[in-house]
Amino acid sequence: MEDGGVPRPPEDGEPMPVLPWEVVSRQSGEFELVCDIWSTDAHMAREYARQAATIAELARRRSAERDAAFGPRGGPGRDARALRPAALADVSDDFVSELALIRHCSEAEAGRLAAESILLTTTLTATWSELYAGRLTVRKARILLDLLGDADPEVAAAVQGRVLADAEACPPSRLADRARYHLYRLDAEAKERRRLEAERRADVHVERTADDLGRLVVEGPLPAVHAARDAVDQYARWMRADGDDRPIGVLRASAALDLILRPWDTSRPPVTAQLHVHAALTSLRPDNPADAAPAELDGQLISAAQCRDLLAALDMLPLSPAPIGGSISVAIDHPVTGQTLAVATRAELRRAAGRRRRIHRRNQPDPENCPTRKPGRDDRGAGTTEPDDGPGLRPPPPTRGYRPTAAQRRLVTARDRHCRMPGCHRRPGRSDLDHALEYAAGGPTACENLCCLCRRHHRIKTFARGWSFALLPDGELVVRTPSGVIRSTRPPGWCHDPEPDPPWLEDVAPPDPLRV
Repeated sequence: MEDGGVPRPPEDGEPMPVLPWEVVSRQSGEFELVCDIWSTDAHMAREYARQAATIAELARRRSAERDAAFGPRGGPGRDARALRPAALADVSDDFVSELALIRHCSEAEAGRLAAESILLTTTLTATWSELYAGRLTVRKARILLDLLGDADPEVAAAVQGRVLADAEACPPSRLADRARYHLYRLDAEAKERRRLEAERRADVHVERTADDLGRLVVEGPLPAVHAARDAVDQYARWMRADGDDRPIGVLRASAALDLILRPWDTSRPPVTAQLHVHAALTSLRPDNPADAAPAELDGQLISAAQCRDLLAALDMLPLSPAPIGGSISVAIDHPVTGQTLAVATRAELRRAAGRRRRIHRRNQPDPENCPTRKPGRDDRGAGTTEPDDGPGLRPPPPTRGYRPTAAQRRLVTARDRHCRMPGCHRRPGRSDLDHALEYAAGGPTACENLCCLCRRHHRIKTFARGWSFALLPDGELVVRTPSGVIRSTRPPGWCHDPEPDPPWLEDVAPPDPLRV
């Protein structure tokens, strides 16, 4: 494709490209195009039904009986059990993680798809049949899944019998109203049950918005949410009455954040908020151009200017008149490969560089006017700081114990930044430092043998059957699922040369199309 979007002529031996308008140029009339749209919708619905049947069959082969070998320590925690859909009660705890690696998607999406597939092939088989016949779109099927997923099978069958007959010609919103009407007539407790279930799953989420802003979403009972919003609005109007002329929306956002963080309240125990920032040193210079390389904040890209403002607020740069305080560690990366070599605080950086401490002497005689005193080493640069050759920085050495040292934990968390399971981005503060080669099998407690895994994926690696994890010398983590799919991750920012596969991949690796 040449500049301006004009197709270029093919080279010798190169196949002629197929352009989008050439695909439908065979149709001579608009009605044929309309028929193609209908056919595409029916085809997508049938493929979705086929996928649901396939996922449900794989889930049946991963029954919950596999979890019996986990023991009490290997089972899911209280929070994981609370968020587990009822449709997955008879499925192994590691199935959602396996499906996420198979589809290369998040575990939230994989869990939702697994629950939908099991429901469509059990409680909602009538809906699955309409999907497979192409008379029901995927969107309409998900409306019924949301409303009837937790209903009694007899109630679900009765509601489907009353709404599916006209579902093909019914708009999605109208279908939802009809299904909700019949559901609440047949099951008077359904609405209250759905409300309690939604409250049980309430949480706080952060959503990324445009221009380096974020949205804090707090879920809760509707009356409490409205009351909280009204309180925030009143605080914002008090700020406006005190002379703050910022827009009222900005005042509401500022008041809400202050109410949560409470920077003025010293009567409560302090709460430490951990922010993981990764930025190149060149991006932190105040005179850097506007197109400086962006920084990373908890896995989200932010501009270099916003990163400098944050560090100034932490009193790391002399730009803030009222710093909020904080501490920071600096990761030293290889300039070519990006490999994390060491992590140090500002004091450790000064010691590693050989910076001398300031020497202050009071009431000391002038060596030039004091004949009884000979100049010594303390006279050199008294009251100043002079550079000297220091010991430098090195990775923390291995330890003989099982638990990693504080220096090892600091380096590994700065290197990995999040859980190393492919597709998982839980923060290091919620992760374990796992021995890739088990400590009991002779694996050293060294940075080369440690990686961040969240508690869920740490349990899967340790207890689940059929999983294999291998940490290669270049830092690549290779994971193989019980079904034979292989995925791998590398520490963010690292550049690697191709390395041979671990030994166990040579004998049991699946065909190349499954390898990513």
